[in-house]
Amino acid sequence: MYLFNTTFYIDDAVMNDWIEWLRATYLPMMQAAGTFSNPLVYQVHSLNDEEDSSSIAVQFSVETMDDIRQWEETVNPRVEQSMLGVFGTKVLHFWTVLEPLL
Repeated sequence: MYLFNTTFYIDDAVMNDWIEWLRATYLPMMQAAGTFSNPLVYQVHSLNDEEDSSSIAVQFSVETMDDIRQWEETVNPRVEQSMLGVFGTKVLHFWTVLEPLL
């Protein structure tokens, strides 16, 4: 089991619209892949938070790395296109895959 984490950097001017996009588009699109489950959404805090932007982490449970590779080839391009089309450079992101050690 893996944890698939995407961290988004969001311009505060579009935060409400991004939250709606998250609910209406991103979460359903990810779960429709059939291998991403148990979504968790967290506000990210740091000692040096930037003004006028926020960071949000969205995590899913995923069974295998093959599931992630398949997602990257089939679903990720649509996610990228949707987000870029709606928000341009006002929302940036990166994703990581976490594997439990203990």
